[in-house]
Amino acid sequence: MSEKFQDDADSGVRESAAAEVSTDADALFGKLKRWLKRDHDSHGQTHWRKEAREDFAFEAGEQLTEDDKNILKEMNRPIVVFNRIGVTVDSVAGQEVANRQEVQFLPRQQGAVKVNELLTSAAKWFRQQCDAEDEESDAFRDTVVCGMGWTETRLDYEDDPEGQPKVDRVDPLEMVWDSGAKKRNLVDARRIFHIRRDVPIDEARALCPGDPDRPFEDADYNATWVDDRQDGASPHENDANFYSRPENNRIDGDDDDSTVTLVRAQWWEREPAYLMVDPANPGSILTLSADEYRELQQKYKLAGAPMPKCVKSTRKVYRQAYLGNVLLEIGDAPVKGHFSFKCITGKRDRNKNTFFGIVRAMKDPARWSNKWMSQTMHIMNTSAKGGVAVERGQFFDNDNDGEASWAKNDQVTYLKPGALSGGNPKFVQKPVSQFPQSSFELMQFAVQSLPAVSGVNVEMLGMQGAANQAASLDRQRKQAVMLILQPLFDGLRRYRKEQGRLLLFLIENYLSDGRLIKIEGPDEAQFVPLIRQQGAENNQYDVIVDEAPTSANQKELTWTLLQQILPVIGKMLPPATWLALLKYSPLPTSAQKDISDSIQQAQQQPDPEQAKRDADLKMQQQKAAADIENHRKLTDAKIESMTREAEAKQQLELQRAHHEALTQALTAPPAVGPDGAPMPNHGEQAAVLIMSVLGEMRRDMGMLAQAFNAPKQLIRDPRTGEIVGIAPMGAH
Repeated sequence: MSEKFQDDADSGVRESAAAEVSTDADALFGKLKRWLKRDHDSHGQTHWRKEAREDFAFEAGEQLTEDDKNILKEMNRPIVVFNRIGVTVDSVAGQEVANRQEVQFLPRQQGAVKVNELLTSAAKWFRQQCDAEDEESDAFRDTVVCGMGWTETRLDYEDDPEGQPKVDRVDPLEMVWDSGAKKRNLVDARRIFHIRRDVPIDEARALCPGDPDRPFEDADYNATWVDDRQDGASPHENDANFYSRPENNRIDGDDDDSTVTLVRAQWWEREPAYLMVDPANPGSILTLSADEYRELQQKYKLAGAPMPKCVKSTRKVYRQAYLGNVLLEIGDAPVKGHFSFKCITGKRDRNKNTFFGIVRAMKDPARWSNKWMSQTMHIMNTSAKGGVAVERGQFFDNDNDGEASWAKNDQVTYLKPGALSGGNPKFVQKPVSQFPQSSFELMQFAVQSLPAVSGVNVEMLGMQGAANQAASLDRQRKQAVMLILQPLFDGLRRYRKEQGRLLLFLIENYLSDGRLIKIEGPDEAQFVPLIRQQGAENNQYDVIVDEAPTSANQKELTWTLLQQILPVIGKMLPPATWLALLKYSPLPTSAQKDISDSIQQAQQQPDPEQAKRDADLKMQQQKAAADIENHRKLTDAKIESMTREAEAKQQLELQRAHHEALTQALTAPPAVGPDGAPMPNHGEQAAVLIMSVLGEMRRDMGMLAQAFNAPKQLIRDPRTGEIVGIAPMGAH
């Protein structure tokens, strides 16, 4: 009995926990539904969706409503549509294709830093794997048309278990955003919803399988509470009991063509957090959740150590949920700290808090130009009737045939005899009504208003027919258009920075598993493994994006500027610099590669002319070195000869002086005393004098030898430069 009671108690605990989880799920589901309905049904977004559908219709050539077409048909007027908006949109979207920007990562560290080549190449590889530039071009085109373009950046594990990069363009009419967001690219949005309609039921089952013990029913996958369908929607879209009927609910696993509506919600919420200094790295700060803080506090308590000081704060946590008729799945967002959906916005309507593109301003001119064209053609077709008043029975056949014939200038209308004046057989020219000049002028005004309201002039469209317009003026007018379109390209640039930060997180946390990444160099490409670097979680990077284009073709503008300075500095540039400048030329990539390969091949192979010039230069250098050596030898010999001559001359002078002193001493008269008598010891005095003289000679010879051995310098004539003598080093 005790075991039974225990089993019943455990079952009760499980049911209580399940009921608590169910209550939380129901509360969250209700909150997300309220958010979606409030944002979806807001005045701004409701009006924007209506305008956006009309914008896409005008861009595709559907510029007359069904009511307008019916009126024209009733009035027997031709339905004419000249789609000038599509060409304008193509021109602006083409500027983005011709001036695509790149993203680079610059580490934020003290001192001089360089761009992280590995991360930059990894981001480029990520984008190449999923054709991101094509998807982003489609999203930018949506921005040009309706003011908003969306992409989703993620890793797909269905085709590749390691994660396949994906950047997909998302239909802007499927997106619902925070109605309170006001900043460009919705960077201040708190929540984003993606409404996918017509999702096959088997795909919905695979996407959200649910709990194996409590699987979802097919009706649970259909978000029937989302009502934004146009006419012609599937009959079961708003029928909550559609999948509950046996004929519509297949559970045998067969393929089912039925579709459902799924809602994917991403939002961020604030949760308590605690900041503390990292004990292992005092220079960094740890951010702990409430659960992590309590766990750490318990560990310090068990260890008997004081808990480090913490500061209570909050942090943003990004979440994601799938919604059907119930809450299907909930968890963390795919990318920490980011929405996986990124938006490109155009111009902002402040009053409605929505964004719009260039089509909005062109719709009225396009609509009226087409209507005036239809009106003009109607007048031309009906001008032959001329407002004729005629009595019945005056036509040769019958009145109906005569009326139809009279309205056509290329047919002859036969009248009964006597119908014309006097009964005489005459013929008369059919009256032609005057074409109203105002109709033509109004049509021209509407056509000319298209470039005026959009800012895209005929030079940008390549339709300028003036043959005498200078190329500089044409370039300036194109540049002026790019300045007008800067809000669109600035939104694209901000999108690239936001998506670059998202890519950085995916690369460092999911792709750094050793997979090979291609790094393109100036000579050849190489593949290196992408491995997470030590301390990468503490690194911060600045996302660097190229400047927004200011010319119709940024490459052509750069090349034009280079052409002005290359004639001056071209001869001083090494071949490596020419290879670097080559990528800024408007030449095709294949032509750039061929030229680069030829330059590199020419550098590797010896040039006969250059080899001859090198040999001549080497010979001249050797001859100059030999001349310098010969001149040095002659100079040394001359110095040595002059030194010996000076030494011999000094010795001769010294010997002469000593000889004169000795002779004077020997021939001197004997010394006498005061009384005139000779002094004694005359010979000894002479000997002493001789010894004194010899000592002075030895001292002089030593000083002379010391002077000869001391360093010397040449003395040159300042006018001729010839060597005229030598002197001790340092003497002037």
